[in-house]
Amino acid sequence: MSEDVFDFDATELEAFIQQYMNLDQGSQQPSGIFSILRGPRERQYQSALQYFLNPRKPHGFGYALLEPFLSEVGMNEFNLSSQHIEISEEVSIADEGSERRIDLIIAGGSALSEHPRWAVFMELKVGAKEGDGQTTSYSKADSWNFNWFDSNELNVSQLDESHFVYLKREAASQPTDITNTFETLSWSDIVDQFESKVQDSLYDYPNRSVIQFTDFIQSLKETEGMDSDIDTDELNERLNLYFEHDRLIRQVEKANSQFESDFENVSTYLIDSWENKVRYKFDFENSGWKTSPSSTPKWQSIFPAYWDQDPFNQSSTIKLFFRHSPTTESIRNQQFIFRLRLPPARNVHTKNHHDGEQSFNDVFAEKCTGEYSEQIQEALNHIDGSESRLDSASGLVKKTYPLDPNNLTESYFGQLERAVEEFCRNEELVTAFDRVFEDSYETVFDMKPEGEFPGPLPE
Repeated sequence: MSEDVFDFDATELEAFIQQYMNLDQGSQQPSGIFSILRGPRERQYQSALQYFLNPRKPHGFGYALLEPFLSEVGMNEFNLSSQHIEISEEVSIADEGSERRIDLIIAGGSALSEHPRWAVFMELKVGAKEGDGQTTSYSKADSWNFNWFDSNELNVSQLDESHFVYLKREAASQPTDITNTFETLSWSDIVDQFESKVQDSLYDYPNRSVIQFTDFIQSLKETEGMDSDIDTDELNERLNLYFEHDRLIRQVEKANSQFESDFENVSTYLIDSWENKVRYKFDFENSGWKTSPSSTPKWQSIFPAYWDQDPFNQSSTIKLFFRHSPTTESIRNQQFIFRLRLPPARNVHTKNHHDGEQSFNDVFAEKCTGEYSEQIQEALNHIDGSESRLDSASGLVKKTYPLDPNNLTESYFGQLERAVEEFCRNEELVTAFDRVFEDSYETVFDMKPEGEFPGPLPE
């Protein structure tokens, strides 16, 4: 980092901060257009989100907002521009006897295909609470009244990948979905993703779209706890303070921008390097264990190949894996988190098969909290600081490790090695979860998994 980034007067900075903090912290920016439009704010946000995510709309952002959004929900799609994308609002369940409507469905795939390859199902909440059994009915739906070229029905069983997202205020309650299919996002998550993607190139887009987009973002920020209107005198006082210290503010913004870039660089370095680090320390070549790096920081995984099964010979497989995520957020928080998880929204995981009454994830969670519970807990008792939610596919087991702020990269690699030692090399733990995996697989698919469990990862 260049030294001139910090070329500012520390005394002036301290005085400016004190002056700013002395202003009324309750007032924020003036209300945006969403604060004065009539109608429920939830519907306004739904329409605005649908508009900005749709690359065919005339906003000029193209795929710039859709790509980070899909990444945030765990949909790792490449070459979106070569796919056909459909986005619809207020989509009703096509199953007989159901009148429920979900707020948004985003689906994509080849324009030559008669059916989408993937889909994201979204329920949005701003102030309203979830209706009785609402998310559960969505997660159990088999088909939807959704237009895809000549077809007007989307069948969940024909999707290679699906994600169910519950978008809510940060402080709002979790969805009541009893299948644990829905993953939650907050409006602040959306703001962070959108701003990080376009903040450096915002004015490369059409002026009208920039105004609409910034108004949308401002309104989302108000939704997350900044709803009060501003006093005009207060606003003028703040702006005068800005003009008085504009050089200082620009220097601090420059420093902050450099810090953000540094965190991005650290994240990229960790993504590119972690696989070689663990492969040097542990035997992945001959052990039957695999590493699976991803360009998305959130999805770096380690697992026995045996825990990645394909019961229907399709691209969406049954998978149980350990995950770590060198995101900029975790690096800033000086945390390394290691998780054992099942994909909570993959069709093959969450749909019933062979006329069974339960999905793979349901059976797996039931066995974890039932007949295998004591064996799993006994193994976890030997891992200090571990946490478990055996009824939740998205985070069965996890442990948070601290990172050294003086050496983030090396401490990340060190904690990764420690986590692999504590979890992947833990014979008691991996054997217990493998028994659950095998038992659940046979129960749901009426056959044994292919291959053999290799046991714990050797050095």
